[in-house]
Amino acid sequence: MKNNLDFLIEIQKLKEMPRTGWVLMKVKNPETIADHIFQVTFSGWLLGKEKNLNIEKIIKIALSHDLCEVYAGDMTPFFYWEGLNREKSEDEKILLRGIRLPKEEKERRGKEKFEREKNSLLKLLSFLKPELKDEIFSLWLSFEKKISDEGKFTKQLDRIMTLLQAIQYFGPEETSGGTSWWELTEEIVEDNLLLELLKMIQEKFYGGVKNYKKNKKLEAILDFILGIGKLKEMPRLYWILRGIKNPETVAGHMFTLAIMAWIFGRERKELHQEKLLKMALCHELSAVYTGDTTPYDRILPKDEKEREEVLKKMIRLSKKEKKWIFLTDYKKEKKAIEKLTKKIDPSIKKEILELWHEYRTRSSPEAKFLGQLNILAVLLQGLFYEKEYKEFTAAPLWEWAFENCDDEICVSLMDEMKKKFYG
Repeated sequence: MKNNLDFLIEIQKLKEMPRTGWVLMKVKNPETIADHIFQVTFSGWLLGKEKNLNIEKIIKIALSHDLCEVYAGDMTPFFYWEGLNREKSEDEKILLRGIRLPKEEKERRGKEKFEREKNSLLKLLSFLKPELKDEIFSLWLSFEKKISDEGKFTKQLDRIMTLLQAIQYFGPEETSGGTSWWELTEEIVEDNLLLELLKMIQEKFYGGVKNYKKNKKLEAILDFILGIGKLKEMPRLYWILRGIKNPETVAGHMFTLAIMAWIFGRERKELHQEKLLKMALCHELSAVYTGDTTPYDRILPKDEKEREEVLKKMIRLSKKEKKWIFLTDYKKEKKAIEKLTKKIDPSIKKEILELWHEYRTRSSPEAKFLGQLNILAVLLQGLFYEKEYKEFTAAPLWEWAFENCDDEICVSLMDEMKKKFYG
């Protein structure tokens, strides 16, 4: 458990690491690596189902594909071009058109990048026990070398998600930078479904695609993917109320919970692993339309200082108040998820709604276990903030965890957190 916690602590860095390309292009508050992983993972689930691929494997490949960047950093094609500055006209041209290199040079840099990332990942995985270490490394290798159908598919999808984000940041005009990602994308993508997705993206943002026939099913998935992209820009409300600057996003939190579901869920053989992972990805989808909420934000004092004092302690509510808040939130969140999933395939819509419902009502073994892991994911983040901010206390989060976590794995993790952060 100590090693598992050390591993979780290390991957939390991905929630604070902005993606290099966006930094070079001077995007304000760009997506983090964790944010990107969340969107690739959910997209892999929806699009992988259209291909009849192994969804649990795709989810795990997507979750693990950038873990190597904890130590290696986010290596882009611009990695070797140190000091690029968009304010300089020559550098601006390089950033807008992308890097063009001879085949031999591309291969050399590709090998160097692979070795650096491989060593970084092995260092990170050294915290984990052999079976889990081998599983994650094998899945990462499947992605990097396109060994399996799922690895090949996720590799191409990862590139499309970067292209889509570039278009959203910069627009489709050549002078802004939105087109410089197309060349690399078209070099990689060969899957028929993903080629069709690229056509759809081109038609949506640029228009004028010859012989374009709209695929409504795929269009609904694209709209859904764009919708959940909002979670990458949405800071968690509880941390904002506690005065944290630039806190984790909703997408970042969902990334952490999905990783925890994977690591600890495999210890519980009676639980359905794929279901647990999907539930972690679904549990806060409603925030796309409701915004991030807490059970207490509507009853807190408006005065900032008063609110800070109240939040330093566990907020106590009567059974009647708790029930009212739950029912009010449940109805609002259900409507939000129904709106988000309105156009996607009915079978996927039904699955997402059922997963969300089970989690909110704790009506399955997977939901009960994930509910406790979620509390500990929040507690872990709170412990980082407690270390960083003098005025912040994690006391109410500890109280919340003590009162709600009784699973043996979760209790053991709490014990290790106490040792790690308090000695």
